Amino acid sequence: MPKLVRTLVQRRVPHILALYVGASWGIIEFVSFAVDEFLLSPHWTRVALVAVLLLLPTVCMLAWFHGKPGKDVDEMPRAEKIGIPANLALCVAVLWMLFGGEDLGAATTSVTVENEDGDTVRLEIAKPEFRKRTILFPLDLGEGFGAEDSWLSYGVPGALEYDLSPDEFFEPIISFVLRDRLEGLGFPDMLGVPTALKRELAGEIFAEFFGAGEVDRTDDGYRITLRLHEADDGSVAGEIVREGTDLLALVDEISVEVKDALGIPDREGIEDLPVRDWLSEDFAAVAEYFRGSAAMFVEQNLDAGIELLRSATARDPTFSAAQFMLYLLLLNGNRFEEAMVPLETAMANLYRLPERLRFVAKAEFYFLTQDVARGTAVVDMWVELHPFDAQAFRYRLIVQQGRGDSEGSLETLTRLHELDPRDGGVLMEIADVREDLGDDGGARDALTEYVGSFPDDVPGYVRLARLQRRLGQHEDARASLDRAILIDPLSAQVVRELATLDLHVGNFDDARAGYARALDLARTSLERADVLDGLKGYHLFRGEVSEAIRAAEAWVDEASGAMPPLALAQERIGDISIYTAAGTEAAEGFLEEMRSRLPQPLNSYMIPLLESQVYASSGDLDAARVAHRQAVQAAEEMQFGEILELLRRILGGIDERDGDYASAIDTYRALMADDPGVSLQRALGRTLRKAGRLDEAEAELREALVPVPAHPATNRELALVLEARGDTAGAVEHLRRALAAWEHADADYEPARAARAKLEELGG
Repeated sequence: MPKLVRTLVQRRVPHILALYVGASWGIIEFVSFAVDEFLLSPHWTRVALVAVLLLLPTVCMLAWFHGKPGKDVDEMPRAEKIGIPANLALCVAVLWMLFGGEDLGAATTSVTVENEDGDTVRLEIAKPEFRKRTILFPLDLGEGFGAEDSWLSYGVPGALEYDLSPDEFFEPIISFVLRDRLEGLGFPDMLGVPTALKRELAGEIFAEFFGAGEVDRTDDGYRITLRLHEADDGSVAGEIVREGTDLLALVDEISVEVKDALGIPDREGIEDLPVRDWLSEDFAAVAEYFRGSAAMFVEQNLDAGIELLRSATARDPTFSAAQFMLYLLLLNGNRFEEAMVPLETAMANLYRLPERLRFVAKAEFYFLTQDVARGTAVVDMWVELHPFDAQAFRYRLIVQQGRGDSEGSLETLTRLHELDPRDGGVLMEIADVREDLGDDGGARDALTEYVGSFPDDVPGYVRLARLQRRLGQHEDARASLDRAILIDPLSAQVVRELATLDLHVGNFDDARAGYARALDLARTSLERADVLDGLKGYHLFRGEVSEAIRAAEAWVDEASGAMPPLALAQERIGDISIYTAAGTEAAEGFLEEMRSRLPQPLNSYMIPLLESQVYASSGDLDAARVAHRQAVQAAEEMQFGEILELLRRILGGIDERDGDYASAIDTYRALMADDPGVSLQRALGRTLRKAGRLDEAEAELREALVPVPAHPATNRELALVLEARGDTAGAVEHLRRALAAWEHADADYEPARAARAKLEELGG
């Protein structure tokens, strides 16, 4: 060994290697400087580091053969002739394998567009692959804080998100989206969550980084500790500790270090104001703003949130963030007229909002004042100015879905998937839209890609099982749900889906037991509401209308604790089928309830929509048509395409009841071409039977039985078709199937009574 060391020193190998290490360090530093200065892909720094490491064998060979003092050899040694080219080839191959699929160009790209003033502007936009998708969890509080200081847990990360939001390289995920999930896991205030669980939850929402830490009291101020973790392995990307008396000044300091830890480059043209300029100079107003936000989104106390935000805006009327949040809370509280006041005030002080929120505020203003064209134009402008901003496309998607624009929604979702393939939730949304468009194969492909990419995610298997069930692939659906149960044996969602599957195939006892089990497993109000929603369908399916109403009322009790009034009212509308099945008196009572729940402008089209269904079910078809026309006019003015589709279906039902079977059939067929479904197909089969078109009726009804073979109404309709065709045995068989489902139906449930009478008539 000493001889080898002497030989290496004589050949000056250590000296040359030291020079190479120094030069390599300089190269890496220069590349890092170039990346920051010219906003190049950060992959270049890693390319340089890997390259200098891979080229070490070449440097060692050159040092060994050419480092010895004296005249160099004239002929290259054989080892160099073979070794150096081989090392260079290996270096190129490894670099290609590691970085061949990466974007090694600039981290930004230029777009040229017209702004809202008609001026042409050129913008540098962050490419989506270099954005940092990050969730900042609420910070835990140290000793020395009282209940009045609890807002700091949510306020510090909230202020950081606000401060960083103007930079497109930072893509925040608001932690409140995990509130219900954390409540189910025993953390209703979202505090004290173990880091391992935070990492798991960050992965579930496809975050790249997550932040966690503490706020502690010092003698004269605060000490904030924030750790930024890589979501894939939990490693710490950076730890930031700051102390001081001015909390908002600390947030400004921390935001600079957050950008460094996340690798977000500094660049010109990004709004970089102190966070108090975005929020308020009045610290008490800022505290009330975050207290109000926490009251709404954590404590789910809407009234308390509204009062706190009223106080914040009274302290500082130019506090646009608080004004806009107050608008949102009043909107969710069905207080539309009151909501206009803070929205208009926010509009008057738009300069206090970051650019993204300015677009949202303007669009909301136009939509709320029913100026749909301008609202849509604002959203389109946002997308044109920021073609890589997922938040812009998300807002456009909401607008498109409200207009019933499925083709546009699919285009937007496809763009979102291109922007960030890591966000698997987009794949499930793509599957939903493709299914709405009748593209079952495309929906299956999207869901198969999802479960392949996220094999341990329960919702993916649940969504796939729903599609398989609708296609009549019941065993495949059960296999998907069995896989989900292996992942999470205590999932109320999976047990509920299994119960629905059992219901549809006729395992009624197992279905009822499954819903009871799911209700026991449900840990949050939203989970219990979801199970009760399934239970409503179970009882209505079986003709137990009085039980369905009880389940609907229980659903309202649970949902009231988890949903704001506006969302609850919109969800409650779907219960109309239960109350019309219960009779005119119950339906009119439900109608009165909805009149009290729905505010303007929703009631301008939703109340006449409900009236048209109630009047039609009671036989007053003239009144039903009048109400229907009112609903259509209002929905057209608001460009609510999804509502217009529902209204077309209601019109088909009115025509069917009025004996205009040809019109009803045309309506049902047109609707099925856009959005096929079992209930629509059953309505088509029923109307074809009434029109005497028995072959077509039988075909539609048999197809409707494929996904839901135990559905009693479909079986009864098919029995009537078979009876009319002289197939008494087939009619009896399907009547028995219907009555098996209606075994415990209410005594006054007319479809079950008619089925029993028909069975007796046929001697079954």
